[in-house]
Amino acid sequence: MTRTKRDRLKFGPFEVEPRSREIWKNGVRIRLGGQPFEILAALLEKPGQLLTREELRKKIWSDDTFVDFNHGLNAAVNKLRDVLSDSAEQPKYIETLPRRGYRFIGRLEEEEVQPAPTARTKAGQDRPSWQGSLLTDEWEPEVAIRHGNLPKVWAVVAVIALLAILGFGILTEQNGHDPAWKVVRAGQSTIQSQEAESPNIWHLDVTRAAERDARTRVTSSEGAIAGPQPSPDGKKLVYMSGSHSEMDIWVSNLDGSGALKLTSAGRCGTPRWSPDSQWIAFDSDGRYGHSGIYIVAAGGGAVRAVVEDQWNNMAPSWSRDGQWIYFASNRDRFGEGEDVWKVSQNGGQLVRVTQEGGFSALESTDGRTLYYAKTRFDNPEIWKKPVKGGAESRVSSLLRPSTWANWAVTEKGILFLSEYRKEASTLEYFDFATRGVRPLGVLEKASFWLGASSDGSSIWYSELTPEQARLVFNEDHF
Repeated sequence: MTRTKRDRLKFGPFEVEPRSREIWKNGVRIRLGGQPFEILAALLEKPGQLLTREELRKKIWSDDTFVDFNHGLNAAVNKLRDVLSDSAEQPKYIETLPRRGYRFIGRLEEEEVQPAPTARTKAGQDRPSWQGSLLTDEWEPEVAIRHGNLPKVWAVVAVIALLAILGFGILTEQNGHDPAWKVVRAGQSTIQSQEAESPNIWHLDVTRAAERDARTRVTSSEGAIAGPQPSPDGKKLVYMSGSHSEMDIWVSNLDGSGALKLTSAGRCGTPRWSPDSQWIAFDSDGRYGHSGIYIVAAGGGAVRAVVEDQWNNMAPSWSRDGQWIYFASNRDRFGEGEDVWKVSQNGGQLVRVTQEGGFSALESTDGRTLYYAKTRFDNPEIWKKPVKGGAESRVSSLLRPSTWANWAVTEKGILFLSEYRKEASTLEYFDFATRGVRPLGVLEKASFWLGASSDGSSIWYSELTPEQARLVFNEDHF
C-alpha cells in the first residue's frame, strides 16, 4: 500500500483528511465542519508553529465578512477543543498563546491511505442510537457514539433503548396522542410547529411530557422575547421582551396574564428572582449609566444599581439566603474572559469567587454549592465549588449545555439543553445521585434560554425570532 504524504493525518485517536474535510476518532467518523475544521486544518499544516489570530482571520474569514471576529474565533476554537476532548488549561493538541494565536502541539503521524472508516460496529451492524439511554462519566461525551469497541455494552443499551421506545410509542398511540413533545427516537425528526411565526415563551410539564397538552404557550411578542424564569413561590414569570436590540424586563402571572413592564431603558437582560420572589436582578450594558447589575421590585418601581462601572457586568443571580448577588465580570482579567464575582444585595465591596474563569453562576437549592458555566462561549463545561470556599471542580464531562443560559439547577439534578440547532433543542437531565445523563426529549425550535421549577417538574423556554435565528445560525458562523 502506498503512502501519500498528508492525505491522511493522525494524532492520538484522531485521523484527519484535509482534502475531504473529514475527521475520525478511533475509526468512527465524527462531525466537525465549517470554521472549527478550517482552524484544525490550518494548524496541522504547520505543526508546532504559531498561527497568529490575524493569520487565521485572513485564512478563514474573508475581507467582506462582517462578524465579531474575536468572538467567532474563540467560539470556533472552543468547539474544536470540545470535539478533540482538549482543554485550554492543559492542552494536548491545541495550545493558546494569549493575545497572539494558537499552535498544534500534538504528535502528528503520516497515515497510510485507506478506505474511509464507516460508522459501524465491529460486528458490521449499524451503530445503535445513544438517545434514550443513561450515560455516566465513564462514557466520552463528545460524539453520539461512545466506545464503539464495547459491543456488549452497546447491545444492552440498544435493547433497553428499543424497549423504552416501543413501550412509549405504544402508550402514546393507544391514548390517541400526537404530542408536540416526543421522546427522541433514532432517525426521528422534530415535529414541525404549527404555531404562529411570532416568538413565544412555552411551558412544559416534564412529568407528563408525552401528552399533547403538556406543552402550553405562555406568551408571545411581535418583536423578541427571551429569558423566562419562574418565581420561587411559583406565582410569577419574569422575562425580557422588545426588539432585537432594545429589550426590557417584564413580569407576568405564571400563565402569561397581567404582564407588567418593569424597565424602560432598553438593552436590559438576564432577569433573576430573589429567593423571596420580591425583587428581580438584571444586567444592562449602559442605558442606566455604565455596564451594571441592577435591582427592581417585582411590582414595579425605581431601578437601583448594585454594580455600575466601566467593566462588563453580566448574568446576575441571587444567593439562596438573599444576601448576595453573583455576576460575571471581566474586571482584573483585562478583558480576557470573565470570572464570577458577588456583591451584597445592598451594593458595596465586591468579592471575587472564581480565579480561572466563570460565567452565569447558580447556587444549589440547599445553598451549599455554586455551579457555573466555565465560559460564555458555546458548549461550556459546568463547574462547581463550595459556597463557603474551596477548590473548584468540573461537575461531569457529560454535562455540556449548548449555551451559558440554557441550564437550570433543580433539587436533584441539572436540566440542560445539549443541542442548539435552528430546528430544535434537546432537553437532558444530569442526576446528582447517579451522575448519569438521561435525554428527555426534543423542544421544537431553538432555545438559548431555559428556566425550571426547583423540583424539576416544569420548564419554561423561549424561541428565537427569525432574525435572531438567521444571525445565530449563519452557515458561515461555524
